[in-house]
Amino acid sequence: MVKSLKTNKIIAIIGLMGVGKTTLGSKLAEKLGYYFVDSDLEIEDSAQKTIGQIFADEGEKYFRDLEKKAIKDIIARDEAMVLSLGGGAFMDEEVQKILQEKAIIIWLNASIDVILHRLGNKTNRPLLNNANKRQVLEDLARQRFPFYKMADIEIDTSNGGYEALIGKIINLIK
Repeated sequence: MVKSLKTNKIIAIIGLMGVGKTTLGSKLAEKLGYYFVDSDLEIEDSAQKTIGQIFADEGEKYFRDLEKKAIKDIIARDEAMVLSLGGGAFMDEEVQKILQEKAIIIWLNASIDVILHRLGNKTNRPLLNNANKRQVLEDLARQRFPFYKMADIEIDTSNGGYEALIGKIINLIK
């Protein structure tokens, strides 16, 4: 059965950092009249720390545990929403399972060059700090794309404005 808004009222957006999950997700939610939820912001609110601080103080495993709990709690609200997930969230088997059951999963993709341009010199990406950004992104793509391919829909955000991309997504899920 093809997933649609008639059968799933949660839209989950996955993909690497810098592909437009938050920007496109918030605009999509606005267009649909849905809530917009960013799992990273929810984690920061509950932990009273930035993602970078959590990584630095507690490590990635601790962060991933917080992330999984936050996503389960968000999904349990069972509201019409667009949920933007952190880039690594969909690597977790439990997260995959709950999203496959309860949501339309949209994988936003973009070329590494486009992502690097969008991220610029931002320092709010713990996995990229003090590293060769291109190499890290290429490694993440290699690790994560096989999981991202489980999404219901893949959208390339490298070209085209958000309005056109949102129109394309809405046509695919209506």
